[in-house]
Amino acid sequence: MDAWVVVHHINRILEAAPILPFACACLRRQHIPYRFRLVFYYVAAKVVLFPMDTLSRITIRNNVYLFHLSTVLMLVLLAGTYQRLLPAGRMQQLIRLSIGVFLIVALLDATVLNGFTTDVNSYAQALGCTILVTLAIIHVVYLTRSLPFELEKHPEFFFSVAILVYCSCSVVTYAAINIIYSAEYYDRATIIRLDTLLSSPDTFLAAVHMALLAWMFHFFPLSVSARGALPRWLHYSSWRRRPYRLLGQPLTALVPAIAVLRVPSAISDSVQLLQDK
Repeated sequence: MDAWVVVHHINRILEAAPILPFACACLRRQHIPYRFRLVFYYVAAKVVLFPMDTLSRITIRNNVYLFHLSTVLMLVLLAGTYQRLLPAGRMQQLIRLSIGVFLIVALLDATVLNGFTTDVNSYAQALGCTILVTLAIIHVVYLTRSLPFELEKHPEFFFSVAILVYCSCSVVTYAAINIIYSAEYYDRATIIRLDTLLSSPDTFLAAVHMALLAWMFHFFPLSVSARGALPRWLHYSSWRRRPYRLLGQPLTALVPAIAVLRVPSAISDSVQLLQDK
């Protein structure tokens, strides 16, 4: 098998990574704090966009519009999470202002700059990731000052690490892909291979990003017991139990005789009862 085909299949598998944090969050949805509720909506949106991406590739051969939607959802929901995590004050106003500016740029990117179904939204993605990386750095500095020890025991720390891991690379990847598709001196086969080559690190880091969010969700208690989290068909209690028989008789009919065996004085009577049966 061609190496490019292998890389393509690996990228498609890694695109299913949002299922992991979504499953972890669903088992804890009743105990997810208000501050992290938007993160749950974010991974749920990613799970919905995954089959839409597959269907768009197969049916209309175009999934560019999903990049525009994904970027808007990512910035609005994750920046809104920082609005809840960071202390109230001037920072809240700056976050609202940055979201407003981003929405204007995203609208221009989808209509004038790149097109909703023409090119990936490199301008909106670059601005959105820059905003999120800045907020993540501010949040980590805030955590180190308020919680200087044992940051690994706090879910908000892994949230900011997940943002830094993915968004710091995504800016470069989207800009490079946009330059490649805008160039006129590449043939189609070369463009596709360069796209696969440049998007592979972004897809891998997106999977790491989702794994860190899943680790963040595991700090919250389960909404159901570990046994109740399994599908019903895996519960032993739902299986049809086989009737156990001894000496050709149902085991329940022999329970009184077995119970009598515990009394030493009645051993001979029990043996006689079993012989009669």
